[in-house]
Parts: sequence; structure tokens; C-alpha cells
Amino acid sequence: MARKYCEENEIDLRFTSVAHPQANGKAEVANRIILDGLKKRIKKSRNNYVDEILPILWAYRTTCRVTTGATPFMLAYGAEAVVPVEILHSSPRIQAYNAEENEEGQRLALDLIDEVRDTTHAKIIEYHKRPPFTTT
Repeated sequence: MARKYCEENEIDLRFTSVAHPQANGKAEVANRIILDGLKKRIKKSRNNYVDEILPILWAYRTTCRVTTGATPFMLAYGAEAVVPVEILHSSPRIQAYNAEENEEGQRLALDLIDEVRDTTHAKIIEYHKRPPFTTT
């Protein structure tokens, strides 16, 4: 079924497994980003990596991706995350917070999450259909 869908949408289908993550460049890229962040944070603060992993993962999950135009957090929960700096420095989103309106907005966001994911999926398909970048 996956093969047929990919053929119809002109998607290059590649299989990967946990045993061979090197077959999936996305896993390598994610790991590299997380490890680079850890190295920088540990070198700067001289803390144990265990103390630094949560902020690094939070940053990774709340950073917009080029292919989708969305964050992994948005695709999972239907709304953008409130980052800690917004709370510390009282951003406009924090100042305008209303518990009842937020509850209603979250329900609406969850109702629309399938639409957001479908739109993102379409962006990914278009991204992969583009010819590869070449230098001349």
C-alpha cells in the first residue's frame, strides 16, 4: 500500500530499520543536531550531559523545519509551544492569556490537527518532488 501511494505521488521510497539507522539521513541529522547542542552546552556550563539534555530536546522540538514549515511540537499537539523565555519576559502571548479562551482554542486546534498534518504532508511531498540542488 505504501509503495503504491509513493509511486502515485512520485515519492522516492526508502526503507530503514532501527538496526540500520544510517539508511535514514533524517535520523543522522537529528542526532548530529542534538549532539552538537550537547557539546556546546557542556563545554560552556561544565555540567553533566544529563542536566543539559532536556533543554536541547526542547529546542529541537520547538524549532521550525524547512521542509514542513512547522515544529514537531505543532504537528504533535496542534499548537505552538510557549517557550520558557516567553514566561520569564512576559511576552504578549503570556499577557493576553485567558484560561477559558485557551481551553476553547486548544480544543479547536486539536479538532483541526488532522488538517494541519495533511497540509504539512503535502508540503513534504512537494519538497521531495523538487529537483535536487546542483551547483554549476
